[in-house]
Amino acid sequence: MDTRPTNNPALPDHINNKNEHPLKDFLILSFAVVLLITLLTWLLASSASWLGPRIPYEWELNWQSQAQPINEGSTTLHDQQEQALQRLLHKVIGDNALPVQVHYLANEETPNAFATLGGHIFITRGLLENIQSENGLAMVLAHEYAHIQLRHPMILLLEQLSLGLIFSLIGSDNIAQMVTQNTSMMTVLAFSRDMERAADQQALQHLLNTYEHTSGADEFFTQIKKREDEQYFEHNPVWLEFMQTHPLTQERINAIKQSLIKGKTTALQEILTRPDSE
Repeated sequence: MDTRPTNNPALPDHINNKNEHPLKDFLILSFAVVLLITLLTWLLASSASWLGPRIPYEWELNWQSQAQPINEGSTTLHDQQEQALQRLLHKVIGDNALPVQVHYLANEETPNAFATLGGHIFITRGLLENIQSENGLAMVLAHEYAHIQLRHPMILLLEQLSLGLIFSLIGSDNIAQMVTQNTSMMTVLAFSRDMERAADQQALQHLLNTYEHTSGADEFFTQIKKREDEQYFEHNPVWLEFMQTHPLTQERINAIKQSLIKGKTTALQEILTRPDSE
């Protein structure tokens, strides 16, 4: 029985129901979600580069653990080597530097050095075995310090936390949890090419201020290049250039040599020429 008032017009059945295929609505909604996530990712990443250097360094120190002073009373070879590394870093970066703690990884054979959140620099035994002069080691230490001074670990932390937030928003809680729980180690792996170039340039300036020349600055990178050439790197350099987050090693060597100011290198301290494992 029709209960409408007699003067009301009859409404068409499809007035609130568009006669369109549901796949079209799904595609439009999916595109909107992807666009929103892309914009959100870009906005958060851009904000991290701006915000990271403005966060007080003391907050970063407290994020992980407070940097500890050198244990002058230690007598083990390992600790003496760590103290020698710390003194060399202090020699290069000066008295007004940020508080940074150098750690020596005596059992790590891979030649490597890296900086992490909270002002920590790690030097491996393999790296010491590939260094011939104090200048070469000073370049590596100054490079890692530059990452900390430029707040690169904090920038990467903010970017990764942003990714965790985005994964949470789209419902991938497991991925979000993985990202947020591993932020400190992930910062080790993901310094961008621009970050590496900026750290190289700042380290060169530290060497110039300390020794009045930059000889030896390319020493470690030259050793790395030899290892790469012995393996597979030389066979596909163009392809790998697009895959790497770091500049090509040869590119870094060339950049150092272009700004090279020649001088006499300093011999490495004896304690650092005996990189024995524990």
